[in-house]
Amino acid sequence: MKPIRLLTLAATGVLLMSLHSCAPDGSEDAVEEAIAVEVIRAVRGNLEQTIWLSGDILAGRSVRLFGQIPDRLTDVLVDVGDHVQRGQTLARIRDDGVQAGVEQIEANLRAAQVTLANLRDEYARSQRLRDAGAVSNQTLESVRTQFETTRAQEEQMQAALAAARASFQNTVITAPFTGVVAERYLEAGDMAGPGFPVFRLVNMRPVKVSTEISQERLGLVSPGMTARVTVSSYPGQVFEGEVVSIAPVLDPMTRMTRIEIQLENRDERLKAGMFTEIRLVVSAVEAGILVPIDALRDEYRYVTSSGQPSSGASGSDDSSMEAEVFVAEADRAILRLVKVGVIGEEMVEILEGLNVDEAVITVGKYQVTDGASIIIRNPDSGGEEQERQNGADR
Repeated sequence: MKPIRLLTLAATGVLLMSLHSCAPDGSEDAVEEAIAVEVIRAVRGNLEQTIWLSGDILAGRSVRLFGQIPDRLTDVLVDVGDHVQRGQTLARIRDDGVQAGVEQIEANLRAAQVTLANLRDEYARSQRLRDAGAVSNQTLESVRTQFETTRAQEEQMQAALAAARASFQNTVITAPFTGVVAERYLEAGDMAGPGFPVFRLVNMRPVKVSTEISQERLGLVSPGMTARVTVSSYPGQVFEGEVVSIAPVLDPMTRMTRIEIQLENRDERLKAGMFTEIRLVVSAVEAGILVPIDALRDEYRYVTSSGQPSSGASGSDDSSMEAEVFVAEADRAILRLVKVGVIGEEMVEILEGLNVDEAVITVGKYQVTDGASIIIRNPDSGGEEQERQNGADR
């Protein structure tokens, strides 16, 4: 029995050794599979970070003109669209009653002035007689009282005459500034008065664009910031202006605040009431190192308003965020930590961690790991695409 048992154990050992020698060893013989990726090379270029808004065009100045005298219009001298100069007469109101009032006050004033002159002489004569003992102090005081009373009446008439002449001037409606008649509300013969506007006058050089911005993005905006405005009436044309005012309070319901942008509008093609698309240039960089946003891992973090840098100053630690990219080096994907500066619509500025002409992975970045083997499907990809995208961002 013992020889047979020993023989069986020996046979079993030989069989196990044979099976082990035939089993594949993954650590030595397995071949690593390369992952197909696409790359784009980093280039130098200019880039702007912008905020998109929409708004309405407003006149630079806009006033409604009223008749101050409640009477009928006798002449309306301008119409909608007419250009007028400051001080130009636009309409006249019937002035018969006002003119008669002025003439009546003038007549009363002349009579008061004659009486005042006589009393002045009488008062001086009474003083001499009193000094000579010919009249009493009581008589002198009576003359003086009449003189002072008449002089006060004369001053009142002077003021009344000035008011009447001002009323007479108000029978003429004039332009308070150089501009364009935007609306005409009344015709000749209509009743004018403080509650009835006659014209609306606007100044369209320059114009303002009114828009609103959220509390989250308010810190990115400041007066003097460049704004590029487009309107559907002029496709492809950009009107450049700047932010001139930011409201000091937010709407408690929407948490939005109003900002105004000024545009020159020398040819007056922009009209009040037009709807506009606005690009505010938050920050900009010249000759920076640029790569597509798609090259960043978790790129969605860098295209939201709350994730954008507050400044585009290259090299400033306060204006950068850290990000990760995969760089293609010798058929390997190398994970690289970089600092992001200005963020455009499709491109981003790299402040640190990447050099010009280095190839970053854009397609396949979520399939590779640090050090993974890769196959570049577009090995001839250079900077042409970045340059084209960079030009679109400017």
